[in-house]
Amino acid sequence: MRQPCGQLAEAPGAHPRPISLFRPPLSPRSGHPRPIAIYDPVVDIDERLLRFPPQAALHAWRLFRLRTEGKRLVLSSPMYHDDTTGLTPLWPYPEAEATCYKAHPAPSPGCRCGIYGAVAGTLDSLPGYLRDTAYEHDPWAYAEIACHGRVFVDMRGVRAEQARLVRIALPDSGWPDQAGPGEASQMLRDRYGVPAGGMECVPPWLTANVRPCGQPPDNESLNLDLARLDLSCREDRSPTA
Repeated sequence: MRQPCGQLAEAPGAHPRPISLFRPPLSPRSGHPRPIAIYDPVVDIDERLLRFPPQAALHAWRLFRLRTEGKRLVLSSPMYHDDTTGLTPLWPYPEAEATCYKAHPAPSPGCRCGIYGAVAGTLDSLPGYLRDTAYEHDPWAYAEIACHGRVFVDMRGVRAEQARLVRIALPDSGWPDQAGPGEASQMLRDRYGVPAGGMECVPPWLTANVRPCGQPPDNESLNLDLARLDLSCREDRSPTA
């Protein structure tokens, strides 16, 4: 068993500054709107709060959709919608920081706010969420993210305060006009400054966790078992393309 390298944290108090789900490292020049994601109501779930520094972040994977923004591509949340626009929030910059519409620090205990990610042992199925969003026509992608700051861990996955893109993995199929992922890979590399390639970099545990839907069945225990989750952190180093 790998021991979690994040430090145990007390229950969060008031956050010292306002935060935005999609916070760029520098002030944006484009004036792009910063949407707020709408999340599930408060739930009762067995969870643990850990802290990870940016230089030793917890690496996780998540599902994205690719939207068009002018002549560029931009990553987008695959499911949760901005209540003011009806659109899924965009992830326009390499780094993101969580917020919640309830105005409490994100993530918070008992709420499902935060930046979602899956690690080895997670019950939620990213391939299952693809089935849940089969109504979508835009291409999809998996991405590895480095989660840091306050990170809540439960058996369904992790919810992070901050995350940065590490790499993007694109499928060979599902592209409009029978086009391949080549052009999209280059556009995403140019935009985010991270490797964007094929599915060969996706860990086997992710693709093996196939369910009819993303959420685990009702009879699945959500009692937290840290021994089943890979919470090992990694030193901050850039991956090879």
